[in-house]
Amino acid sequence: MRILKFGGSSVANPERIKNIIQIVKQYLPEHPDLAIVVSAQSGVTDQLINLCELIPTDPARCEVFIQGLEQRHLATLKALLPVAQQPAAMAEVMSMCNELFDIAKGASLVGEVTARTRDLILSFGERLSAYVVFRAFQFDVPDTMYTDARQIIRTDATFGQSRVDFECTNNLIREYFAANAGMKVVTGFIGSSAQGQTTTLGRSGSDYTASILGAALQADVIEIWTDVDGVMTADPRYVNEAQSIDQLSYNEAMELSHFGAKVLFPASLQPAMLKQIPILVKNTLNPDHKGTFICKESSLDGGFIKGITSLRNICLINVEGGGMVGVAGVSARMFSALSQHHISVILISQASSEHSICIALMEEDAEQACQLLRDTFAVELASGQITSVCPQSKLAIVAVVGENMRHVPGVAARVFSPLGRNGINVIAISQGSSELNISFAIHENDLKKTLRILHQSLFNKEMRKLHLYIAGKGPVCSRLLEMIENQREYLASQKIDLQMMIGEKAEKTCLKDFIEEILHQNMENSVFIDVTDSDEPVQYYNKLLLGNVAIVSANKRANSQNMEQYLMLQAVAKNRNVPFYYETSIGAGLPVINILRNIMAGGDKVIKIEAALSGSGMDVARKCLILARECGLEIELDNILIDTNTVAAGNRLRYVATIENGAARVGRIEVGEAHPFFSLGDTENCIVFTTKYYKQYPMVIKGPGEGIDVTAIGLLADIVRTKF
Repeated sequence: MRILKFGGSSVANPERIKNIIQIVKQYLPEHPDLAIVVSAQSGVTDQLINLCELIPTDPARCEVFIQGLEQRHLATLKALLPVAQQPAAMAEVMSMCNELFDIAKGASLVGEVTARTRDLILSFGERLSAYVVFRAFQFDVPDTMYTDARQIIRTDATFGQSRVDFECTNNLIREYFAANAGMKVVTGFIGSSAQGQTTTLGRSGSDYTASILGAALQADVIEIWTDVDGVMTADPRYVNEAQSIDQLSYNEAMELSHFGAKVLFPASLQPAMLKQIPILVKNTLNPDHKGTFICKESSLDGGFIKGITSLRNICLINVEGGGMVGVAGVSARMFSALSQHHISVILISQASSEHSICIALMEEDAEQACQLLRDTFAVELASGQITSVCPQSKLAIVAVVGENMRHVPGVAARVFSPLGRNGINVIAISQGSSELNISFAIHENDLKKTLRILHQSLFNKEMRKLHLYIAGKGPVCSRLLEMIENQREYLASQKIDLQMMIGEKAEKTCLKDFIEEILHQNMENSVFIDVTDSDEPVQYYNKLLLGNVAIVSANKRANSQNMEQYLMLQAVAKNRNVPFYYETSIGAGLPVINILRNIMAGGDKVIKIEAALSGSGMDVARKCLILARECGLEIELDNILIDTNTVAAGNRLRYVATIENGAARVGRIEVGEAHPFFSLGDTENCIVFTTKYYKQYPMVIKGPGEGIDVTAIGLLADIVRTKF
């Protein structure tokens, strides 16, 4: 026995219905008594909700509204049925729509739509859809039956979210299926009370209907057919690389559905979970895809984290005060007040000091919840024991789910470290002792970026995607772009994916707009590349670093500004943990700064630096200043001395930057044949480090210090080093 549920997108139009007929016909030889549960056609439930809102205020529009609904279903029948079968089927649809019109007219006369009437109106979406699908199947499968779920699902009279009487319902389902052979097309979402009143099962009630049927009939499998390839590792609207999950445990599926995975909903899983009936999530548009299998056990394939899911429109309410510390019953009073008014708490976070309790709930409940809590703790607020009940809106919750996270060290670091490197502020964190779920709240405008960062870190962890924004033009920029394209295959082998973003825009718009666009896009692992020789981009470096955009710069001006600006940039980059690389500002592709930092990091002490560098006098002075500052000297460009020397016979003059004894100077020095600078070519650079450990034999770095190719390759090396 199999139960197949088809969602609104699967029955949205004649072509989709023909598609599900082909899918179901493949099952019939082995499962002639299978049941199909159908939702309302895509968009119809929302239309019926709108109808309920129109009835008291604009009854004249209701008739037009219902006529549109009728025409949609009649047109579907015309496209599916031969002419001879159309009149009887269309008559039934028109009869249903007439009934709907009478209900709407009656409600308009009393000027309100009660909860009971609302459920009755909403039931027409599934009733019309199931009837159309039934007639379409009957043409190919003559013994198909139309089954109104109100006959077999008994609920209480809590309209809008009725609770199922499972003992009665299970008996009704078994009796009905035992007495009626053949395939059934069942209306999802609806049931009836003991008094025969039409009720609805709440959000995703059609899935719930399928699960109720499957549990009552001990089905082999319950199949949920939707428009995606199963349960995804993340929301594909935000994460292009999201992929379907092969297998989930019931607990994992429950966690993912609770936190917003749109394919599943918690209530729909419970009956199947209690009877240990597997659920298979499949794609109507891609039926050959294996989908997601949900059962008792989680698979070990695919790592210890199975999915990332999220909820938008979240508000955090923080209740805090010193009078809460050590006082029993505060939490009980808080949650009791919310429960009595049917306000659901999504996430709870409490400091061990008990000074504050933070709860997350849907934005729509925030105002009422704040007032309830202020009323509940009115005495404590008046006395100062509780200092505030403070809401924070426009948030989102992200949940990282996986049953195999249990007892795996370092999971939290894998989640939060990449978020920190990309400047995502985590506002509240919650993790249960089961270690099945790590949930946290963030600003809603960071949601897309957060999901992409986590998906890359947790599922594509070997591949690092960097988003590049280039400011500047000219031969170096062009050559860099060529190198990126030429090196793609090699970079991919090193698990690096460089994505060019809006670089060309920098040439066509002002730089300010370009920077604003970078920050607005808010992409993860963003890198700003400055190949200019201008002061203009430098004024935005601080803003970019504060926005957690890495900087790779060939521009000498950034680090040769006044000392205050230099120290500020270095501090921001360090404090925000954002890469700021400028190797090519000294010696093009030569690893001067990197080697100098390694020397100092190892505990060595620089005694003297001599550097024969390319460029004009001011260029060399700026390079000298950067080297001096890298050595820890707090000096300005004006502090660099200019030397003039004469030359002895057999020696040569070289224009050299020298850093020694806390001072820096630039000028011509005389070098003999034994000096590393003696034989330098026109574009060659040479840097000599004399240190505590490299005193007898100084370290020499020598090579081309200018040129399009070496500068471009130096920039590319710095870009790759960011890697976040």
